Amino acid sequence: MKKKKYQLLNLLKKIKKNKLSLNLNTLSLEKKKLERISEDLKEMLEKSSFNEGEILNSSQLRQTSSFRENLQEKLEISTNREIHLEKEMNDYLGEINKIKKQKEKIDKKIKEEAQMIEKIKDLRKDHNFKTKVMI
Repeated sequence: MKKKKYQLLNLLKKIKKNKLSLNLNTLSLEKKKLERISEDLKEMLEKSSFNEGEILNSSQLRQTSSFRENLQEKLEISTNREIHLEKEMNDYLGEINKIKKQKEKIDKKIKEEAQMIEKIKDLRKDHNFKTKVMI
C-alpha cells in the first residue's frame, strides 16, 4: 500500500512522540526513586546527630562526623541529580509539545491534500471529454 509523504511524516512523528513519552516515564520513575533516597538520607542524617550531654571519645566523634559528612555528600549528589532530571523532563515535555504542533500542521496538510484530490475528481466528472474525429 502506497502511503503519501504526509502520512509517513505523521507516522514518524507518532513514533518519536511515543519514544519521548517512554523516556519521560523512565525519568519520572527515576526521580521518584531519588526522592525516596533523599528522604531516607535525611532521616539517617537526623538519627545520626549528636545528642546533648552524650560523652564521646575522639574515635567515636571522628567516625560519626565522617559518617554524617558522607551522608551530606550523598544527599547533595541526590539533590543535584533530581534537579538535572527535572531539567531533562522539561526538555522532553517541550519536545513532545513541539511534535504535537508539527502533527497538527501535518494533519492540516493531509486534509488540504484530500480536499484538493476531491476537487480534482469532481472537476473530472463535470468535464465532458469530447473526442474529435480526425479525417
